[in-house]
Amino acid sequence: MKRTKDDWIALISFLFALWFSLAGIVWVYGAALIIAYPFGLISFILWRFFLGEKRKQSKIIPTILACGLLLSLMVLFFTWLSYSAG
Repeated sequence: MKRTKDDWIALISFLFALWFSLAGIVWVYGAALIIAYPFGLISFILWRFFLGEKRKQSKIIPTILACGLLLSLMVLFFTWLSYSAG
């Protein structure tokens, strides 16, 4: 089976989305803004603008990005809440 350019873009976008969802919870000194959020943005751009027809077939990438963003913001909120309470 020969891989096309769209297959490679989808794989890269998927891997970047996974990295974003895993590293997005690291809010020590705002590290998520540097080590996670750029990869999430790149993943979204690849999925949105470069996948074309495969974008409609692949719903897992935006799902991972949305879950990663929600988890990251929840961790940020609870971190802020624990610092402000203590």
